[in-house]
Amino acid sequence: MATSPSEKRVVIPDDFPLVFTDSAALARLRRMPEFDVRTFTTRPANSDELVDRIKGAHTVVLTRTTTRMTNTVLESAAPDLRHIAIWGTAVDHIALEAARRLGITVSNTPNTATVAVAEHALAMLLSLARKIPQLDRRLRAGEWPGGQLTQLAGKTLGIVGTGAVGVRMARLAEGIGMRVQTSSLTDTPTTDQESNVTEVSFEQLLGTSDAISLHARLTPRTRYMFGSKQFALMKPNALFINTARGQLVNSIALAEALANETIAGAALDVFDQEPLPTDSPLAHLPNVILTPHISSNTSEALTVSLNMVVDNVIDHIKARVRHQVT
Repeated sequence: MATSPSEKRVVIPDDFPLVFTDSAALARLRRMPEFDVRTFTTRPANSDELVDRIKGAHTVVLTRTTTRMTNTVLESAAPDLRHIAIWGTAVDHIALEAARRLGITVSNTPNTATVAVAEHALAMLLSLARKIPQLDRRLRAGEWPGGQLTQLAGKTLGIVGTGAVGVRMARLAEGIGMRVQTSSLTDTPTTDQESNVTEVSFEQLLGTSDAISLHARLTPRTRYMFGSKQFALMKPNALFINTARGQLVNSIALAEALANETIAGAALDVFDQEPLPTDSPLAHLPNVILTPHISSNTSEALTVSLNMVVDNVIDHIKARVRHQVT
């Protein structure tokens, strides 16, 4: 069906697993006569399929960072494409320089899932320390296991990345009695005199933390920032949590560190390949907790973030752009 000249085509090329398709936020957008909304409930298999899906689109709504808006894709979509509305905050899957050159606005949804992600990270840390998944499985199998668990009160949590989620995680950890130190990945460590949270160097954080929670952004500098060298610097009883981005961690090095008990355990919500392959060594280690990139998917966070995406689409058409990345 062709789009009328008065309508602006909005395409969601990658709504899998389903987030937008049956949402009240998208229904609100569909009711507006200014927009012709089209959704795809599978991920594009390659860039050619992505280009075909977004052909003629004024706005593309991205729900997955696996959908890569490369130079080639953006140039193929121009000049029709004027706006990329991201669900989330990550932008490393978009060729921002090309977007600027082609006059394509990029917007995102900042701070909508801060509480949700931080709570998930804390839940994973507690579950890992108390071995809840392992004990649950063994009890269901008819065992009555003993052993010792880890008490987090009095332990040191290292937080890598001091954005909104990292700051929220620090407050939650302090609430259960943990000492907190952070690394914002700057060259000069500083101490906040008004709180109990201390800024230290990345290397110091690795060697002195009983648990590490990763909340950094993915940039060329931070890509695979955790590898064999970094895991070797950590305490042998250390717990590792990642709810940020999978590409921050070398998954092979992490699997080796866990298998060799270089570190004690890990809890992961994100992976460098998603969905996680069934033959991933991480899926077969007993000291790992895995969740399917779902930390932000609370009903509260989803309602706010989906409506913010729709608001960004409507605002752009009315030339009052907010939450602009570029």
